[in-house]
Amino acid sequence: MEINLINVTKSFGDKQVIFPTTLKIENGSFTTLLGPSGCGKTTLLRMIAGLETPDGGEIWIDDTCVYSKEKNINIPPEKRHLAFVFQDFALWPHMTVFENVAFGLRARKNTENLDNRVRDALKTVKLEDFEERYPHQLSGGQQQRVAFARAIAVKPGCILFDEPLSALDALLREQMRHELTELTSSLGITAVFVTHDQTEAMSMSDRIAVLNVGHVEQYDSPETIYHNPSSEFVARFVGKSNWLSENELFRPEDATITPTKGALSYKLPVQSVQYLGDTYELTLKSDDVTWTYNSGEKFNPGELLSIYIEPSKVISF
Repeated sequence: MEINLINVTKSFGDKQVIFPTTLKIENGSFTTLLGPSGCGKTTLLRMIAGLETPDGGEIWIDDTCVYSKEKNINIPPEKRHLAFVFQDFALWPHMTVFENVAFGLRARKNTENLDNRVRDALKTVKLEDFEERYPHQLSGGQQQRVAFARAIAVKPGCILFDEPLSALDALLREQMRHELTELTSSLGITAVFVTHDQTEAMSMSDRIAVLNVGHVEQYDSPETIYHNPSSEFVARFVGKSNWLSENELFRPEDATITPTKGALSYKLPVQSVQYLGDTYELTLKSDDVTWTYNSGEKFNPGELLSIYIEPSKVISF
């Protein structure tokens, strides 16, 4: 399923939360809407779903216009062939796992061969032995799988995810990142994923739309966004940045303590040291800014450290 947003806008009262936005989400891709709280990413997702009505512009799903103010078109959510996975999983506590997964099919009056379809969905998420349990008897990760099984049971063309991993602990969140991307890829389903977590966005996505106060600052592959940010906001929000000037920076991993010919060189005092298990994260004081450097060996606060940066590694915009 391909989704096209054309000059979509949205305001709540006097506050405009989405400025004219045009995005093309390709069929079968995993696209992330990334940005800080209040930037408009969930509003954008809800407009795709039909849960919020834009003020203007158009939304197309494949060759069908599902919203256009000018053409007076606004197809309701249940007819857009989408599925939605919410932040809190939205499971019915009084229903078994089986009935929670079947709920979407029953709501759509699409009950032909229901038992087999529900069990197939549960098997896909490796919960085939849990159909008689209730949500309170499941772990957070298992509840997330139930929500995903409910979404895929209706065989949507696209699944919309609204920060679905934010309630999970760090280890489980990492595990679920892999599972969600593998499952959506194996099923060939288009996915649109909302998060404020850059690690989630970078590790899961084919493309990322970085949002800032209702504007899409950059829409690109994770690699391009990281190595070639188009604005200061993107450079600061995605990854760690060491600033050389107002429009020049380098990434911490691009510095070295080994002298190289033609490299920029700096001798800086170590401010603080954090042990991260596989590396030491050092903060270095450079004039009125603080830099980060990852070292394989330990240095003590107050020590002077010489670092070198290849000019080709400096990012300018």
